[in-house]
Amino acid sequence: MSGVVLSEQFLKSAICEVTEVRRTNQGFELSLPQAYASGHFVTVIVAPTQDGFVVHDNSLGAMALQATGTSRASILADEVTTGIAHYGCELNEFRVSRKCSSADEIALSAILVGCASRLVADQALKVGKMPMADFKSRLVGVVADIVGIKRIRTNEQIRGHLGSRYKVSTVVLDSKQARPMAFVEPVVDQKAIARRFKEFYDISLNESYSNVQRVSVLDDVHEIPKGDALLMQEVSTLLRFKDAPALFRQWTTLQ
Repeated sequence: MSGVVLSEQFLKSAICEVTEVRRTNQGFELSLPQAYASGHFVTVIVAPTQDGFVVHDNSLGAMALQATGTSRASILADEVTTGIAHYGCELNEFRVSRKCSSADEIALSAILVGCASRLVADQALKVGKMPMADFKSRLVGVVADIVGIKRIRTNEQIRGHLGSRYKVSTVVLDSKQARPMAFVEPVVDQKAIARRFKEFYDISLNESYSNVQRVSVLDDVHEIPKGDALLMQEVSTLLRFKDAPALFRQWTTLQ
């Protein structure tokens, strides 16, 4: 036993500690004390509108489901959209959202959007399609354990050189948590090669990220053709999952 005495104050503090808020160009990003099956915290965006506020999940629920190989059409199935409606939320372009007329409604709306977003992502559990998400979760966990949770951002939106936006799985910040020093993406199988190559190639041409290391990590249980491996090496450092921690540990000494 740790010697901690359970109390109302302790439990409230423990929950609050896993909740973070930060300002972004979309509004305020709020991580909730909820998690997807992948292990990532549910995150929502709170933004002002002309007649109040809107809370949305930035399509994270849909992306978590798509990452398992589930088709986009499955996200729009009647069962899913009906469930979202039961939480008082809407699904627009795969983004779960809820409108608020006053600031007093934001907290409850954030919780409801988080629940609805999880409902979307959890569709993968019904068809047993979690291996890809599990690998991504394991990879994020290893990075966080080595460099520290405060130095990583997950599912961060990054621009390519022509304006295309990408959700980078893991962004590693410098020791001052001021700027990105590495982008880390999982490569589960051959199907992921084309998507990851396009993403890293486009980002590599953005001068804002010219000094940011790009890292692709292969799942040890899958093999990819040599040609595809060489292709990824053109735009990133390509590593096996078992070899990746050695590189991550180097980041702990870099300023």
